[in-house]
Amino acid sequence: MMTFSISISLCGVRNFNSVFFTIAEINFRTPVFVWSAKFISLFLLIFCGIHSALRAQTLDSLLAEAMRNNPQLRAYSFTVQAAEHRIDAAGALPPPQAGVAVEQVQVGNFNIVNGALSNNFYASQMFMLGGKLGAMQDMERARVKNEQDRTKEFAAKLRSDITTAYTMLWRIDRQREIYASTATVLERSIEVASSQVQAGRFSYAEVLRLQAEKSLALLKQTTIGNERKTAIAMLAALVGRTSTASFDVVPVLAERRFTEIQARERLQALAVLNPTLKRMASMIAMTEAERVSVEKEATPDVMVQGMIMRMPQGMTLTANSTLFTGALESPFAYIIRAPNAPPDFMYSLMAQVTLPFAPWSSAKYTAKAQELAAITQAQTLERESMTLMLSAQMEEQLQKMHTATQTAEILESTVIPLYERTFDAQLAGLQSGQTSISGLLDTERMLLMKRDDVLMAREQYHLALAQLEFLLGEPLR
Repeated sequence: MMTFSISISLCGVRNFNSVFFTIAEINFRTPVFVWSAKFISLFLLIFCGIHSALRAQTLDSLLAEAMRNNPQLRAYSFTVQAAEHRIDAAGALPPPQAGVAVEQVQVGNFNIVNGALSNNFYASQMFMLGGKLGAMQDMERARVKNEQDRTKEFAAKLRSDITTAYTMLWRIDRQREIYASTATVLERSIEVASSQVQAGRFSYAEVLRLQAEKSLALLKQTTIGNERKTAIAMLAALVGRTSTASFDVVPVLAERRFTEIQARERLQALAVLNPTLKRMASMIAMTEAERVSVEKEATPDVMVQGMIMRMPQGMTLTANSTLFTGALESPFAYIIRAPNAPPDFMYSLMAQVTLPFAPWSSAKYTAKAQELAAITQAQTLERESMTLMLSAQMEEQLQKMHTATQTAEILESTVIPLYERTFDAQLAGLQSGQTSISGLLDTERMLLMKRDDVLMAREQYHLALAQLEFLLGEPLR
């Protein structure tokens, strides 16, 4: 009689060899069930692949959704709009002033129009000379550019954060698969060891130790599952979703190879492409534009004022004025009665000039311009320092990618296959009592550790790649 044993692993990803949950080991003892088992396994794997493809959400789709829905990124767009509106406001002249004055109305006389000595109508306007308005507009345009670069910097950081969260979620899912697979293998070892207890090949204590290792693997799987919920919540917040109820991502990392030669070629354009350096450059330009604007404040401003005077009782200072002749004839009677004299009109013009270059006022502008010039020099040096730091960070990420690639290749090609062969041999020797439980568990732990190291190396590679994309300000494809 032939025994056929198969362990079916199902997953929520396109990799059919990984697991999210495991169906218990199935033993078939007749040849008929062998082919049935193969057919069922193939059907379940195909169904799993279709289900995974439907649930899987690519990184690019999440990034596109975040660019549309992230509230902080949308807030930055409105900040840019606000800065654009300030350009028109900076180019406008100060508002004109207009007024009416009624002068010298006799107490008890409520006819303020014709009973007043004069009705004054005036208007004034301040004119800013020396290109001040243009300089202020240039400063606001530089502010708009700075806000735009700040928005691009946040967008690049957002893409990096989403890529990091997506990669961590991928690593968590793979770790869950590893621990689920380990628990299945330990369950099989427990069954074999339990059947050998009565024969005296293993003690009951060794079986309990296997059960403890299985419980630890399941506990680790549960703990990582809780970490997955946290990662999903963080990813949903970055994307801009208010709820995680319908947000279940099955991460699939695309294989992206970016050689060191390609990275070093782009390193030459780091100062032009990096969003942080671009924002710092626009900040320097804005400070310089503000300095130019402050220097132009030392140019005098001119205020022009015009006034029209209506004198209802005529000109008071001329000999032909009825007010003057009437007062000569009968001063007392003329004060009591209001003569019907035709009104006279006069006008006046006035111009005022500010003197910002006066010794007691010039420091207000010259000192401010010197302050902004010093700030510009400081910002320039800070940008140079940041360029050096980013170059060092880029070198660090390149080395991390190189180390992660070497680590994963060596572990997958040499170390893990050797441990797998060792574990399979020990598992086969477990049935004949030629392998100790301690040796089997030691190999199992090392195999689990090395598989986890591979996941960590792949995660490190993609995290370093995400950081490189942020440093260069563009996706690396």
